[in-house]
Amino acid sequence: MTSTPMTLHVRCTEDLIAAAPVVLGFRPADSVVMITAGGEHVFHARTSLPTRADPRTAATDVAQKLIGPARRNGVRRVVFLFYSDDERVVGRVWTALRHGCERARLRIVDAVRVDGRRYYPLFGDKGLREVGISYDVAGHPFAAQAVLHGIVVEKDRDTVVATVAPDRDAQRAVQAALARAGLDAAQPPHSGTDRRRWGDWLQRVVGDHTARGAVASDDELARIGWCMQDVRVRDAAWALIRRPVADRHQAFWAEAVRRTPEPLVPAPAALLGWAAWQAGHGALAWIAIDRCREVDPDYGVAAILAHCLDQAVPPGAVEADFAWDEGLPA
Repeated sequence: MTSTPMTLHVRCTEDLIAAAPVVLGFRPADSVVMITAGGEHVFHARTSLPTRADPRTAATDVAQKLIGPARRNGVRRVVFLFYSDDERVVGRVWTALRHGCERARLRIVDAVRVDGRRYYPLFGDKGLREVGISYDVAGHPFAAQAVLHGIVVEKDRDTVVATVAPDRDAQRAVQAALARAGLDAAQPPHSGTDRRRWGDWLQRVVGDHTARGAVASDDELARIGWCMQDVRVRDAAWALIRRPVADRHQAFWAEAVRRTPEPLVPAPAALLGWAAWQAGHGALAWIAIDRCREVDPDYGVAAILAHCLDQAVPPGAVEADFAWDEGLPA
């Protein structure tokens, strides 16, 4: 689930096709995209289409995954864009979505299958459904509008995943810095005094770097990863993430996740996910959750964030507004 930090005025099907990559941050493939309107909270969602080998119930699962959040957010109108060459798979999911929307009293404004060259309306004239309509959105105004708003549209989801993939050389450099500092990864801060000292240090360093758009040095990142193993210390950095500056924290933690040694990745990855969600980048938030869970499947912040994304909770409805140091020695 994601939202977009700009307004797109959609008038036709080509506008919808041009809008989808902008709101997602990448060009979808083998996916169904839902664009919503008329609700308490407008949001957009993408999920992967099942394969032919998947059971028929997979289509129902996809429909429930999209329709549930739409109902909870009071959505009244939806659009579905299917990005696939496989008419059979699209047909199964489309049937499940039609029936689900009918039960939920959601009005489907438009639905099309898109193959990169032509789009095929799933409503209306049977002839158009079969032959399709050619389109070209390469020079669409939405693309220019995205550039003006600083929105990067990647070629596919894998490209977004690669932006936070491990940089092995950088990880080794941070691991060496950890050894030089004599910090034992198995023994993070544990006393109240240590937590206060490290939390204050963490807030100063992260706050300074995000304000300047700077990246952490190897020595700083070694200490950041080490001290954030303690959740009270980690919360000192979490408490800094606010919507107006979320994009800065997203950039900082994306860099940190690439360079942090694997055992220390969960906290930076979870904070990256939170910052991405607050900045309106739902795809990156999910990718950060996956990165966190690769190391620690049960990490708490990742579970909270996954729930918010699953339910299409608006980023503005939840903030890390808490006193991270409550009860710690002054």
